[in-house]
Amino acid sequence: MSLDPSANVPPTAPSWLQQRTARYLAARSAALVRRYGITRARAKDRVEAVVEGVAAFGYELTLPTPGRVIESDPSFFRELQSLGVELALHGYDHVDFRGLSRDHARKQLALAAAAYERNEIDYHGFRCPYLSYDDRLLELLPAGVRYSSNRALWWDVPAVTDPEGLSPIVAALKQFYAAESADAAVSVPSTKRGVVEIPVSLPHDLLLHDRLRIGADGARQAWLEILRETHRRGELFNLLFHPESFSLLRPAMEAVWAEASSLSPRVWVTRMRDIDEWWREKASFSTEITPRSVSFRCTERATILVRSLPRATPTRSWSEPYDVLDARTLELAGPQRPFLGIAPGTPPRVVDLLAEQGYVLDSSSDYARCDLVIDAALVELAATEAGLIHRIESSDAPLVRYWRWPREARSALCVSGDLDALTLVDYALRFVRLWQNGRKDARPDQAA
Repeated sequence: MSLDPSANVPPTAPSWLQQRTARYLAARSAALVRRYGITRARAKDRVEAVVEGVAAFGYELTLPTPGRVIESDPSFFRELQSLGVELALHGYDHVDFRGLSRDHARKQLALAAAAYERNEIDYHGFRCPYLSYDDRLLELLPAGVRYSSNRALWWDVPAVTDPEGLSPIVAALKQFYAAESADAAVSVPSTKRGVVEIPVSLPHDLLLHDRLRIGADGARQAWLEILRETHRRGELFNLLFHPESFSLLRPAMEAVWAEASSLSPRVWVTRMRDIDEWWREKASFSTEITPRSVSFRCTERATILVRSLPRATPTRSWSEPYDVLDARTLELAGPQRPFLGIAPGTPPRVVDLLAEQGYVLDSSSDYARCDLVIDAALVELAATEAGLIHRIESSDAPLVRYWRWPREARSALCVSGDLDALTLVDYALRFVRLWQNGRKDARPDQAA
């Protein structure tokens, strides 16, 4: 992603792009040279410093990387992969997919996948440059893509919203990334047509440092606030950064990793491919309900939570108001049904959302016997998916459910860094390709 999103939309005339790019690079040349460097050796050292910094906390990271960058030094990326780094598709060129025709988008994805496969680099996921994703790409993704990470959630934390004069910039950035408010959305994966979508948390490093200009200390405050809020809500913090900013914001990132290691219940810090695998594993879980018991069909990584059940139920303390149920069968007391009753007419999208959160749903004729009933009126009153989850979680009604994350983790943290370029030359060539790609889309006969 560039330092100035407005510079990334392919212009209608080559002269406009050339003038804008010349002014932009002239103004930022010193900073860009410091960040990217001229030599590939310096770029490798920078990326390796990120990997080592993450590894010092026992973590691994995901680096979405364009296919053209992979092909510039495939042995280096194979080495990164051997160190536990996950690499993900990021287009072949670093281009805005919103400006591409269907055929050109398909070609970009196919070229990216071929570059990875030809150079023996594994891939499981895909992130668009500039998060420029739309649902038409679902039909174009290469067969090896299992997850996408393009849904942007904006966290209005005090570190970002309190300083004066930031509101217009924040509004423009939200619009550019088509970001949803984290106050309204639930920051967890979702599945659509077999592809798991892993949301991205904004603002990211370059927005905090370069656009909002709140510096390393401001970035530290913002990210810690997001970490604490996702932990409180039991959700995902997908920390998006760029390796070229690591030296600037390393203290901020290390503060996040250190606090994540100290929180209880624990934070699951992992790669995006591991979240994809877990979300698919969790989707296979089921329950068998009888008048006197409920049995859980799940793997050993599953966490089963209960609340407001009779004291005789054997459980372990976890995080208020929930306890952990170690057994895979729960005896029910009398007519008690600690499930979510699903009334007729409840929107299917809501039913799918609740099922993916791990709630046990009862849509049988006995749904009204549940202490908590979800119907169309409640959905309308809640207004947003986050509002509906809050109503469920703030109730004191008896409830049993699968938790979102494995092995009793309360929340999850991903460290995913877009490796858009290795050198300043790679970075500058992005602007040339922006014009070339925009020109080809304007002239379909030249798109081959």
